[in-house]
Amino acid sequence: MRRYGVVFLLVLLSVAVWASAASAIKSPLTFSLLEQGTPNSDQPLGDFTFDRPPVGGDRIAFTNELYRWKGTKKGAKVGRDQVIITFVTGFGANFSKKATALFSAQVFLPGGTIFAEGYGRVNPNGPSRYTFPILGGTGTYANVRGYVNVHDLRDDRTNIQFHLLP
Repeated sequence: MRRYGVVFLLVLLSVAVWASAASAIKSPLTFSLLEQGTPNSDQPLGDFTFDRPPVGGDRIAFTNELYRWKGTKKGAKVGRDQVIITFVTGFGANFSKKATALFSAQVFLPGGTIFAEGYGRVNPNGPSRYTFPILGGTGTYANVRGYVNVHDLRDDRTNIQFHLLP
């Protein structure tokens, strides 16, 4: 009799773990946002002070405002993101090379947050494009997965397209 009680508790525990790992969204969701830098939001971390091109180990943190985006038209403000860039390789003394960096981003939206992280090559002479995996979220986006496409635009603006999976 005791053995059946233990089996029942194990089944109950596995169902509880499975239910808590389920995503809060029920079907795939795609949306696009415009990220716009805020004045003086770029903050060097550690010994890096923007007095030279970043090298491996240098870190930068910044906060951006997020707006609805319909391809060419900026809409209402919907949130913000906080990003940390950790350089794996640098640009070279004269910004002559692409740098490799780890991007970690927490996106704050109505109803919850989304976390994405991944490596990318930063182009010192123009726009860069990235695709990063979404590793999870909170609230409306609890345990969400998927990916985010990031495309640098001009004038300190970036298009961010989210592809969320339950």
